[in-house]
Amino acid sequence: MEKFGGIRYNSRWDGSTWCILGLVAVCCVVPCFLDDGIWPTIVCLVMLAFVLVTFLSIYYRIDGDKLVVYSFFIPTAYPIDKIKEIKPTKSVLSSPATSLTHRLAITFTDRKILKSYMPLIISPVRQEEFIRHLRSINPEIKH
Repeated sequence: MEKFGGIRYNSRWDGSTWCILGLVAVCCVVPCFLDDGIWPTIVCLVMLAFVLVTFLSIYYRIDGDKLVVYSFFIPTAYPIDKIKEIKPTKSVLSSPATSLTHRLAITFTDRKILKSYMPLIISPVRQEEFIRHLRSINPEIKH
């Protein structure tokens, strides 16, 4: 696996992120009050840990001419010179983004990059800085 460096941008946590974690936590507390033994509680706590690790493992790096998206610690690199447009979105599509309300939709000039017509949806913190950084590498990006 290739090791990427560059500048790291964490995925943004907002109210929606905390609501999801709260919902999973509440579902984990319920088995504690039932008299079904310890196993349901252990399973629920493992689920909570899994959701938390999943959220913590989503982040982005700009490394040279590549945008690297980490999801569950697995990097996927995208060429910055193929980015056509970046625009805010409130799409709830499944994506490597922890926020549901502060998201960016990135479209590429070549459909083969994502193997889809759908945009790449991410939610970096410091969005304006993130966009400026990408545009400093590829000034052709529409915003």
